[in-house]
Amino acid sequence: MDDKALLYLHLPKCGGTTLNRVIEWEYNPLRIYSIDPSFFRWSYYKLGKWPKERLAKMRVFKGHMPFGLHRILPQPATYITVLREPVERVISEYYFAKHYRLHPQHRRMQSLSLEEYSMTTPHHNLQCKLLAGLPGPRDFLDGDCSELHLETAKQNVANHFSLAGLTGRFEETLALLKLIFGWKISHYASFNVTKVRPRKESVPQSTLDLIAGRNKWDVAIYNHLVPIFEHKLQSYGEAVQRELDEIRRAKSLRLSGTGLYVAASTIRKGVSRLYSAI
Repeated sequence: MDDKALLYLHLPKCGGTTLNRVIEWEYNPLRIYSIDPSFFRWSYYKLGKWPKERLAKMRVFKGHMPFGLHRILPQPATYITVLREPVERVISEYYFAKHYRLHPQHRRMQSLSLEEYSMTTPHHNLQCKLLAGLPGPRDFLDGDCSELHLETAKQNVANHFSLAGLTGRFEETLALLKLIFGWKISHYASFNVTKVRPRKESVPQSTLDLIAGRNKWDVAIYNHLVPIFEHKLQSYGEAVQRELDEIRRAKSLRLSGTGLYVAASTIRKGVSRLYSAI
């Protein structure tokens, strides 16, 4: 995989911040293009203006973006992503925006219930839309989703992705990434976890059904990819368990060690984002 650029398609509220910090330790921050999470449209389209020579120097491109960046790169590339059970993802997204004061939708969320948000957001079926990479009426997050998006997303993952991991099985996802890419992951901590939110089990079934119906194409692509993930795990056999043991040891650092890791990760993130913004 050393000859290929790594394209991490970060699906929002799918454990991506934690994976971003892992990636920033595995690669030179000056060879990582990090799409700005607040101005991701501008940051993504900016890449189309980069000269081929600069694009060719980058080892990693990561952030909120649709499938398709490989088409403008002069070097070969492979994708990775992490999906989340769609109803869980919407619940997490809603409560993160509701309680995080710097979120651009924070004020709006104060007057919306979970049900109202689920039925009015244009970002429904977001995972399927981004994996399909088909243009919407305004941009790659808006508009309706269809069976065309689903079938396109399936083909894109089958033909271009080294791994589509799962948030609910995040450590197993990391174990596979170690095996596929030779990552070390000597330190590991969780970032940007939405803590102020109800458990899915405590949400009324009618609300869960409403969210699932509104995001039926996300449900379909998720259900399609879960057995593929299972097959990937099985293909690596006992090596997955060995890597899982290493990851869990990396996570069980003393508190002081974890604090140093978080601080150093913040610095590496800043270096990558600064270089990307130039």
